[in-house]
Amino acid sequence: MARRITVLNQKGGVGKTTTAVNLAVALAQRGQRVLLLDLDAQRNASQSVGIIEPLTDNCTDALIFQGHFAPHKGVLVPTLDVVPASVKQGLVEMQLIGHIAAAPRKLRRALDVVAVNYDYVVADLGPTLGLTALTAVLGCPELLVPLELGHEAAVGAVTLQQWLNDVRIDHDPDVHIMGILPTFADDVATTPRDVLSLVRSSFAPGLVFNTVIHSAEIIKASFKKGTPVVLTDPRSRAAAEYQSLTQEVIDRGIH
Repeated sequence: MARRITVLNQKGGVGKTTTAVNLAVALAQRGQRVLLLDLDAQRNASQSVGIIEPLTDNCTDALIFQGHFAPHKGVLVPTLDVVPASVKQGLVEMQLIGHIAAAPRKLRRALDVVAVNYDYVVADLGPTLGLTALTAVLGCPELLVPLELGHEAAVGAVTLQQWLNDVRIDHDPDVHIMGILPTFADDVATTPRDVLSLVRSSFAPGLVFNTVIHSAEIIKASFKKGTPVVLTDPRSRAAAEYQSLTQEVIDRGIH
């Protein structure tokens, strides 16, 4: 059965999509069967793997509400399938409100049918802790949290922890943070280094990944090309960092 991972942070611009896409591709490079889900209305994950105008019945809203599963197969890497976000993804939150009783578990039920065909499911989510986020984490209960090394990092982490505690109590005690990923590190500025030390001391030992993602223009450039950095420049520092993260994610699934 597939490991199901949601890349989650209620703050925008922390590297969620970059992390989700590079992780999914790097896993597929290692021969793992991977399903990437784009649950973000901005559709950045879809575009960053080259899917610009997906068909309506191939999208995540069709998977959630109709159980219709028709992924784009072999995207960039032979073992990577992608269910992109549709142009109507922004309406999903309202549609979930209209199905409030059953809404939280709709994605989980849909994935229960297809996850047997995969080793990993990776869900990319927008900056929200609304019903879409709840639906995502109940379907993919291992949470990977990118955390920008800025002044507000600790505050955002506390908010997320409080929300997660409510989810565990009200819905599913198995939802948990698999790892926290420091992002936007800087070798020169002192603030990211200070915040990194604070983050490592604020969470349980081992919860924060050893891997740290540094700021890099090549990451932005690869996004514009519709190909993640682990493919566009595999010898770069950024690619090496995402490959390191991928190994840590794999290792955390070994019991």
